[in-house]
Amino acid sequence: MKKAMKLVKLKFLFLLVFAFLSVFLIADSVYAADYGVFTKVAVNVPGSISSVTQKVENALNAHNWTVIGRFNTSLPSGDSYHSTVIVAANSVYDKYMVDNGNYPLGAFGLPLRVAVYTTPNQGVTVSMVNLPALARTFSGNSYVAYAAEVNNYLKSIIRESIGGTPSNTQYGPMRTGRFPGGIGGGSFPGSVDQISNYSGSTDSNLLGVADLVLKGIGRNNGGWHLVYKIEKPSIGFIEIGVTRNSTERHSIEIDSGARATSSDKFPGIDHSPSYPVEILIYRAGNYTDVSILGEMWRMKYYFADAGMMAFMTHMGMPGSIQGSLKQMILYGLAY
Repeated sequence: MKKAMKLVKLKFLFLLVFAFLSVFLIADSVYAADYGVFTKVAVNVPGSISSVTQKVENALNAHNWTVIGRFNTSLPSGDSYHSTVIVAANSVYDKYMVDNGNYPLGAFGLPLRVAVYTTPNQGVTVSMVNLPALARTFSGNSYVAYAAEVNNYLKSIIRESIGGTPSNTQYGPMRTGRFPGGIGGGSFPGSVDQISNYSGSTDSNLLGVADLVLKGIGRNNGGWHLVYKIEKPSIGFIEIGVTRNSTERHSIEIDSGARATSSDKFPGIDHSPSYPVEILIYRAGNYTDVSILGEMWRMKYYFADAGMMAFMTHMGMPGSIQGSLKQMILYGLAY
């Protein structure tokens, strides 16, 4: 009898350990999966850029996502193709990714950016930032599963609206780990560049500082322009997105180098959703901080697939972008 009871206990212990390991291994496989920074949604989509763009926007707006910005990507000289980037936000998703306001830095992984662009081989193509990849980096491993669900949902509603051939191809830098490695890489939030810090962290403090940043954007001479604003002071942040023609054009040209062919000279157009650049005004204890991502780190995150030679050849570019952004922000904060 005792022997039988002992066997039952051993079996129970074995099953418990097996169940634990199974959950651990499944979770670990999700967290350690290879994720591309971008993912395609559909290729060979019928219609013009403008008509497809409108269909994407209609689909997002009809399913609790709000289109908050749009811009036409500036492409390298001689590129006859076209790219429009749509920026959208969802209050439930935003709140989740910043842990209900407990981790406002997670907003660097927002918002959704969808590109509608033309290609020589796959016609009109729709792609977007890959939400599980961004969630893993900017919010943490435990956010990946939810982001993957939202990712799939967004793809399904967009496809239903636009038609074409569905595609789940992930591309751009492919990573198993959370952060870009090597020179210029490293962990997040270690890559965050704090530009200014103010005493006081009420909602009105955040709104007041954001207004100053917007003044700087409105008066800058560096070519930057506003694309979107996400105002969520109640959960600790306000995010402003900016971009400029010269940075878009140069980035796409550099990223195209290693992949260019005689029929497709600028394949880097598929990295259009890497812009706009984020400026984050957020609650940090009893202070209001203004920060951006270190530009070398940000370019490594979105453009590492351009290759080390491309980065070495254009070593001055990240510093130039970062300096221009800082100058613009500090000019506004000086008011």
